[in-house]
Amino acid sequence: MKSTELKAFKRPDTGKASSKHMRREGKVPGVVYNNSEATHVFFDYKELKTVLYTPETYIVNLDVEGEKVSTIVRDADYHPVTEKILHVEMLSVSEDKPVIVSLPVSLVGKPLGVGKGGKLLTKLRKIQVKGIPSQLPDKVEIDVSSLELGHTIKIADANITGLNIVTPQTAGVASVEIPRALRSAGAVGEDGEEVAAEGGEEAAAEE
Repeated sequence: MKSTELKAFKRPDTGKASSKHMRREGKVPGVVYNNSEATHVFFDYKELKTVLYTPETYIVNLDVEGEKVSTIVRDADYHPVTEKILHVEMLSVSEDKPVIVSLPVSLVGKPLGVGKGGKLLTKLRKIQVKGIPSQLPDKVEIDVSSLELGHTIKIADANITGLNIVTPQTAGVASVEIPRALRSAGAVGEDGEEVAAEGGEEAAAEE
């Protein structure tokens, strides 16, 4: 996994009024969980955005007023309208303790169905895996080159090796949508199979 640096500062107060005041000043309240201890902190909003507003997943090396701790983002709350970060929870990680993290999905290859006029749709942008963060890859690559029109590739079909996958095996990762124009023209059926032109069999028989 990729890593990044971030500073945090211990909070003098933990009430709701204090949290609102911090947000008005461009700060984000949060908690760092380290084993059984919980440290209430706050972050600079602009710095925190570089960690959360990205498809990447990072090991976040926190500097809490001189105390260094390696963490991952466990959870974050966002404003329902503005999507601004309201609160974040960080979880400490170690070299000998596996944790569950979400890794970004990278689709590899050009699907067969796209070559026939279909549109590739990403259904799952991250996959949950369990492992020691420093030993996990930056992303999960999934080959979609064999994906046909109207078909979906699921976790179980993706042939992901070397990772302990937590996301359900039945979860769809990507699909190739059949455009309305192709359906209207009768070029393909609902299952993505090519359909013979009307009267095609009779015409072939007459020849």
